[in-house]
Amino acid sequence: MKITQTIHHEQSGETVVLAESAAGTQIALCRTPGFSTSSGHFGLRFGSTDTHFQMPSGAVVEVPGGSAHYLEHKLFEGTEEKVFDRFGKLGARFNGGTSFRTTTYHFTTASRFHECLDVLVDFVQHPLITEERVEKERGIIEQEVRMYADHPGFRGTFLLHEALYSKHGIRVEPGGTVEDVRSIHAQHLQDCYDGFYRPRAMRLALAGDFDVEEVLAYLEPRLDLDPTPLATKLYPSEPSCPAAEWLEEKFPVTRPHVWIGWRAETGVADGRERLRTRLLSSLVLDLAFDMASDTHADLYQRGVIDDSFGCHWSGDSDWGHVIASGLCDDPKTFVTEIRAAAEAFAHKGPALADFERLKRAAWGGLISGLQTPTALAGSILSSLLGEVPPFLMLDVLGEITFEDVRARATELFQPQQSAVAVLMPSE
Repeated sequence: MKITQTIHHEQSGETVVLAESAAGTQIALCRTPGFSTSSGHFGLRFGSTDTHFQMPSGAVVEVPGGSAHYLEHKLFEGTEEKVFDRFGKLGARFNGGTSFRTTTYHFTTASRFHECLDVLVDFVQHPLITEERVEKERGIIEQEVRMYADHPGFRGTFLLHEALYSKHGIRVEPGGTVEDVRSIHAQHLQDCYDGFYRPRAMRLALAGDFDVEEVLAYLEPRLDLDPTPLATKLYPSEPSCPAAEWLEEKFPVTRPHVWIGWRAETGVADGRERLRTRLLSSLVLDLAFDMASDTHADLYQRGVIDDSFGCHWSGDSDWGHVIASGLCDDPKTFVTEIRAAAEAFAHKGPALADFERLKRAAWGGLISGLQTPTALAGSILSSLLGEVPPFLMLDVLGEITFEDVRARATELFQPQQSAVAVLMPSE
């Protein structure tokens, strides 16, 4: 185990020690003296969209949608005792999650930190995947998939993804479809694990009132030394324009739900630039549609939007889009008004005073989100998986200028890059 770097970030006041195991696992440790809780977050850059890949042997593998999420469930089961039970006996909170491009596992505890850390690295590195175990979990995962499919916000978002993209994996929710779940077998999950759950892909972030050297010494014999290289991810070629202008479905809602998207032609592969794009896009959206904006006030006063309205940016190395959504009575009028407001904002641009105010608010939001060991460890792991140093988001936000925001506003709301999804009330 070797310490590779120590980062002291002046603005956040935090110090992070970066280390690397003999097999390449990257570890970040952040001491939080005086805190009673400690937290560990373990993850890798492998998620629901990674269904097609080439193994180190040269074999090309394609697994059903939802395989990464199913594998997460299988790891929870442990080898002899369920992981939730192991953490429960130690008095720790534990969970995990699968997104489009990452899978993470995390615990928070007020005592027995080393024992919890032992459980975390043990179950992630040593799964037991059999056909019998996979079959046992199938019904539970089907129920989870159906539960999300019954949620209008969830269904509408993925209907919009279908409109925005022709082939991209984010057209399918991370859990996959019921048909996907029924087609997953043990070999699919084993291929995913063998291809990506390798030491060199794993990232571990720890925060708490601990001794750094002591924790590293404890970890060293517990981290695998498998030198096997990673599988190579294979993605389909995605057209640069939306797949459909307008998709509509009947759904058990009382009022129409509308989602409007504007997609970028491509994503941003570079980690730092991808982070900058996210922060810059979020600033633009706050300036355009935040509750304190003139645009929001006008739309609200005229009854175009209500408290259900919201917007956000989503993106990664090969996708990026804005989503604005809300409930309304007339979807066509709603879409026309929101698009017109977005284009008007892009043309006019924000006021300098508003930019300075919201930039300060964004800074405060980022800092306030780093006030506990759990939040710190989660943020640091996110940075490691995003291929940027911890706390870089604060530096990048500080560098963003008024001119940057004005330029980004003209890029975000391109009419030819927009699509709509609508859930209409069932008869």
